[in-house]
Amino acid sequence: MSARIRDTKPPALARRSPAIGRALAQTLFLLAGLATTAFGFRLFVHANDVENAYRTAPVCGTAAHTPGTDCVRHETGKVTERHIVSGGDSTDYYVTVADETAATHRYEADQGFYYAAETGTDVDLTVFRGRVAELSSNGQRSPNPDTPWLACLEVSVLAALGSALTLHGLTWSRLGTRVTSLAFGAGVLITPMALLGCLVLVSSQAPLAVTLGIPVFGWLFMTACFTVATWDR
Repeated sequence: MSARIRDTKPPALARRSPAIGRALAQTLFLLAGLATTAFGFRLFVHANDVENAYRTAPVCGTAAHTPGTDCVRHETGKVTERHIVSGGDSTDYYVTVADETAATHRYEADQGFYYAAETGTDVDLTVFRGRVAELSSNGQRSPNPDTPWLACLEVSVLAALGSALTLHGLTWSRLGTRVTSLAFGAGVLITPMALLGCLVLVSSQAPLAVTLGIPVFGWLFMTACFTVATWDR
């Protein structure tokens, strides 16, 4: 006589298995989202440091400079041409400067610097890592930022992915895969906003507390808004 083999899994454990699986998935999504976002903000801080490193770098050839490390050089140029471009609600100011080798380069300038640097005026050029990082004349300074397009694109993609994963983590136990479409929409919306914000903030030369605080608050706010939007689902 053959005995029927019965499932020995306790009924309570069988009922809890799906809940345990959802809780584990939710935790993994949440941790992955936060880790991805943190890595994105780390890249953002690095891009900001690279863009503004010339402000704290020692002058080449001085006692503060260690051979083999980055340093700034100061060269003298002369303004050869100025012009203003007006379009819509914005006005852009440009100056053309001849450097010590007589080569001319055009720079977008701040309004104050533009009016301080008349044609023929000497200009101090702060050279860092082979490029002019800042122009100054008559007490007015005008940074010449190197727009970090690639770095900011990476930051924006990581911020969007981090928000989508975090949204999954916060809502998976209630919605499961139904939140995927909303998470995708969040990523599509956050990507261009994060890209624009990164470009503006990194070029602003604002203190790090401000430069980092604004995107962190923005990411938390957007993620919270999308999470609230799932409550009626």
